[in-house]
Amino acid sequence: MHIFINRLKVLLRSKSIIFWTLIFPIILGTLFNLAFSNLSSDEKFSPIKIGVVENTNYSKDTNFKTLINTTSKNNDDQLFKVSYYKDNNTAKKALENNEISGYYIVNKEIDIVVKNSGIDQTIMKSVLEGYYQNYSIINNIYKFNPKEFKLSIVSELNGTNNYFEDKSNKNIDITVIYFYTLIGMVCLYGSFFGNDIAKETEANLSTRAARVSIAPTHKLKNLLLSLLAGLVIQYIEVLILIAYLVFVLGINFGNQIPYILLLTFTGSIAGLSLGLLVGVSNKKSAELKTGILLAVSMTCSFLAGMMVVQMKYIIANNAPLLGKINPVSMITDGLYSLYYYDSLDRYFYNIFSLIIFSIVMITASYFFIRRKKYDSI
Repeated sequence: MHIFINRLKVLLRSKSIIFWTLIFPIILGTLFNLAFSNLSSDEKFSPIKIGVVENTNYSKDTNFKTLINTTSKNNDDQLFKVSYYKDNNTAKKALENNEISGYYIVNKEIDIVVKNSGIDQTIMKSVLEGYYQNYSIINNIYKFNPKEFKLSIVSELNGTNNYFEDKSNKNIDITVIYFYTLIGMVCLYGSFFGNDIAKETEANLSTRAARVSIAPTHKLKNLLLSLLAGLVIQYIEVLILIAYLVFVLGINFGNQIPYILLLTFTGSIAGLSLGLLVGVSNKKSAELKTGILLAVSMTCSFLAGMMVVQMKYIIANNAPLLGKINPVSMITDGLYSLYYYDSLDRYFYNIFSLIIFSIVMITASYFFIRRKKYDSI
């Protein structure tokens, strides 16, 4: 317990590490929020403003009226926002004033009147073509065998029966990916604490480390207690960051917070273990080791999609092994699985991958520490 408390005090004195592991991520998260706050809202589909002429022919065409009512229903699948006009001249005037993208008028056939071409007008045309196609199929079936014609066929053609259950997230926001990689980066920044712990085991780098190396305490016990102290500080910082993202910036991580906390906990252990291995595996200066870890952390974050979202998918398609051994990718992939999938299989796969990564790093670090000998202390 004495070793644990002393290690906490030593780690908390390192202002540069606290800056990189806490202050810098908060600043970066704030910048992300400012840059992407309106990005997702701009990409949301808005119902197309169209017009319908309510003449006698339209009133008699119950099938087309049903189509218009269905596609303009106020729900998540709303396609059209409809304005009704008493005659062709009124609808034409609204079109000239750009109040609508186009309008339907039922004469002998259903006509579309538009001012110019574009996506809205193409959608209006596609809807009408689909309506005519289904209408033609139904008529042909009826003429071929009217006795066997059932309303269920109409239901099938109109797509009212749904045999597939969509369990995917209905409010997918691509900007949340940047915040996932930010969390992954912060977990890997725990490597700075791991490196600082390694420095305290190098008897040739500090007087404190020299005293520790000749103390009767077993090296493995001293190492684990030091890692625990670093983990406590690192994880508290991760919790502060998540709280800032959720309660201050209003980032929506869904209702899977307990799973997110577990994933970031294992991610923090992975970051610490990586820093420890880099710290004990070579005789370079502590400053150079910090630079190496910063470069590794930023490279892993880049490959996980922090700077370019598509990079994660490029790596997955062209160098999948690189993605599987990248701890930031493991963390972000685990977060993706919570956001996109109903099953937790992929989530726990990443949890176990991070645990294995940490065990390998810590085991290798311990062997490096055991083998180190000094001519004099």
